[in-house]
Amino acid sequence: MTVFHRFGYMNRLLLNLPVHDGCAIDMVLLLQNVWLRRSAFVLLAQALIMVLAEPAFAVRPFVTDDARVVFKGQLEVENFAQLNMTKGEKPSYQIRSLQGTSVTDRLEIIAGGFGPLYENKQVKPVDLVFQPKYVFYRSLGAIPSLSAAVGQLFPLSGNRQQWNSYAMVHASWFLFTPPESTDPYDNGLAIHLNLGTKSQYDAGLAGRYTTKPYWAAGFEAITFSRDFRVIGEVFAGDPFTFEEDFPVFQTGFRWYKTANFQFDLVWRGVRDNDERASDTIQIGLRFLFDDAIKFPW
Repeated sequence: MTVFHRFGYMNRLLLNLPVHDGCAIDMVLLLQNVWLRRSAFVLLAQALIMVLAEPAFAVRPFVTDDARVVFKGQLEVENFAQLNMTKGEKPSYQIRSLQGTSVTDRLEIIAGGFGPLYENKQVKPVDLVFQPKYVFYRSLGAIPSLSAAVGQLFPLSGNRQQWNSYAMVHASWFLFTPPESTDPYDNGLAIHLNLGTKSQYDAGLAGRYTTKPYWAAGFEAITFSRDFRVIGEVFAGDPFTFEEDFPVFQTGFRWYKTANFQFDLVWRGVRDNDERASDTIQIGLRFLFDDAIKFPW
């Protein structure tokens, strides 16, 4: 039953109530007003989801990438918002959206990063990212799945002369999968390991190119329900941010509302030194749309 049908039904029900005095009429009008407000809120929420869905990565805000991709032609949209609190500084806010699809059964293309960053009373766009990812080997159990990805960020938010990039390989162990299942998401415990480099090219310093090692390790485990899971990770800084280094960690919860909708709530901590210690609260929403893109091959 849609919102419109529910409202029509409620309206008819209220109008058919027996009316004996002005108080009853006021009660009917009050109930109608409350129902209308509630219906408008539901419509607004549904419209917001549709707006987000019209436009993935390791399912941000989770940073450690996994050795799996979405199905060919499936469109994924990852939206996340964060509140960052750094010692000695005012809070900053960020909203970001990543889009991606698999052009083959093994090759996934991620692009986007659209969104604003509010910091020091200024609003600026976040950097855009482009990342191809290829799965070399798929496996369930003790033998890991293997994939690799490279990413390029296009500077919009800061120094336009600094171009960040990264390259890494991923190993994922999908454990405690039901015997009849071949779905890597249908597991009791998933462990992910990333190894690679992240680099920065500074065009303003005589073309200086700097690179440093990068690594990340994370897990996802079921709790009282296979749909509600605990997640955690530690990594040598976000690959989106060249300056960020170890130790950075995240922990939180993931809820698979449906096979195509996922909700994350995580807490992130950065402890590079006592002066720059920061904590971040992040909320993530991931949407999957089956057969959204038709490829001729």
